Amino acid sequence: MVSTPRAVGSAALIDEESPARERILAAATRFFRQFGYEGTSITKIAKEAGMTPANIYWHFPSKLDLLREVLHAVYLNSYADLAAAVGDGTAEERLADYVQAYAAMQLTSPDARSNFGYASLASSLSLEDQRELIQTGKPYVNLLREILQQGVDEGSFVIENLAVTSFAISNMCEYVFTWFRDHGRLDAEQVGAYYAELALRMTTER
Repeated sequence: MVSTPRAVGSAALIDEESPARERILAAATRFFRQFGYEGTSITKIAKEAGMTPANIYWHFPSKLDLLREVLHAVYLNSYADLAAAVGDGTAEERLADYVQAYAAMQLTSPDARSNFGYASLASSLSLEDQRELIQTGKPYVNLLREILQQGVDEGSFVIENLAVTSFAISNMCEYVFTWFRDHGRLDAEQVGAYYAELALRMTTER
């Protein structure tokens, strides 16, 4: 599954005047990514959002319903940004844009610390909800595969297995947050550029 790269918000940035539902989603997104589904309580989310657990349950019947809404919101909110970043051009240009944008979304998330990717969080959902989420995330996969196929058609990419290559590239970008450090040797932009170079090597070297 391809996860999207941008959180719907951060508890650290919550506006107390914003609608309750937005504050809940922002707090939940932060804590789910930092502590995982099992490690996050409704009480913790409620406190960060400035309300009571009862307020949470008025909007979301269960913590699982809240997780499902967080994941769907992330997928839907980020795709437009990714597609806009790719735009038109040669396959090599579009692939570089895709990878840089995808990595940037992961690394510029407002979450202070991200220990759990969206794909790992999705494993807490029911199988039916996971299948529904996969459908929501298909545009990400389809866009990448369309770029790779364009490169093959143009003669610039040499790819034996398009599906495997697309998953390798997307997963590389998706989990960049697991090792990236804000004060490390490379900043987010440099990492995105390096990942784009790696993706191009994967698809162009014979």
